[in-house]
Amino acid sequence: MTYDLNQHPYFTAWTDPVSGVESFILSERVAPIQQSFYFTNPSVSKDGKWLWIYAAFPPSPHKFLASFSLDPARPEKHLYLQAGYSGASPMVAPEGNAAYFAMGPTVYHMTLEGTLTKICTLSDEYIDHRQLRRLATHLTLSADGRHFLLDGEIGNHWFVGLGDVHSGEVTIIKQFAHHFNHAQFSTTDPELFLIAQDWFYDKVSGRRFEFDHRTWLMNRSDTIFRSITPDYKPNGSHDCHEWWSQDGMICYQNYAAGTYEVNVYTNEKNHVWKRPVCHAHCSGDRRYWCADQTPYRWAETGCPILFFDRQTGKEIQIISSQMPPIYPRSDYHTDPHPHFSPQGDFVIHTTTVLGGLDVALTPTAPLHRLTA
Repeated sequence: MTYDLNQHPYFTAWTDPVSGVESFILSERVAPIQQSFYFTNPSVSKDGKWLWIYAAFPPSPHKFLASFSLDPARPEKHLYLQAGYSGASPMVAPEGNAAYFAMGPTVYHMTLEGTLTKICTLSDEYIDHRQLRRLATHLTLSADGRHFLLDGEIGNHWFVGLGDVHSGEVTIIKQFAHHFNHAQFSTTDPELFLIAQDWFYDKVSGRRFEFDHRTWLMNRSDTIFRSITPDYKPNGSHDCHEWWSQDGMICYQNYAAGTYEVNVYTNEKNHVWKRPVCHAHCSGDRRYWCADQTPYRWAETGCPILFFDRQTGKEIQIISSQMPPIYPRSDYHTDPHPHFSPQGDFVIHTTTVLGGLDVALTPTAPLHRLTA
């Protein structure tokens, strides 16, 4: 279902002065900072009825969940102070009017009314008095709906494991001496998942350690551990920001070269978008792509938000330029993180065009016409 946000009292229409593209900014507030989800987990429910966001109250670094009805005839908003999640763990539940998130050693399910249910918890025996810094980077469900994927940081190592949705049991698959994160289940194969190797600072010395091969393919039985991005660089790879397409391809960025897609069964790789960007995402049929460029040098670039049609090769700016955030990236992860709604009718992103950190929805139908 796609609603006309021109009629919605919670949204303000904004037109980019260069490209002429119209976006709708969530101007109704429940918190001073309002952000879209990290791009791997869409902010809009599959039925198109609900927008879920991150909410924060500076100078506190803590973030909470909030939800907004996208139905102009039934505007509704909720702030959930009980959902002080960790990492970028929240995901919209398949039913749309609920969400999952990780907090401490537990994954929770929360209804629209704010009722919490524990789904799975890392055992005290495994934690064993160590500091648990993260249970999951981004929660994802297996394609058969049976397990959550957990990629945690505890003590002086990292792990990947499964949280059983029905029994609540947590099973550790593998432990690592190097930083692994951003784990995500395949959207089509319940056995497969990707996990990313990342840089880290040693907790004692403060020394920074780089990674060499970024994205790895694994399965639930730990019988596959294979690099999807094999361009080894001894001082750190340029590969980054991976996700699964709706039809089961691994897609990822290379800071220097652009966006790629990989068939995990044949290893065939396509160089889709030959423009260096930062965070990218694709529509369900992989024809349309969006990206930000680049929040790491925001003051220099203006961090434009881009839209690309791979069939025609045409590109347009959703946002041509925007001011750097007034809030520190280290506290609030202020990147735009553009991504498509599950139905492909919106590009959702965080923007500063109104002066703060706000959530924007850009209808894609006009973008299709402009890039045809």
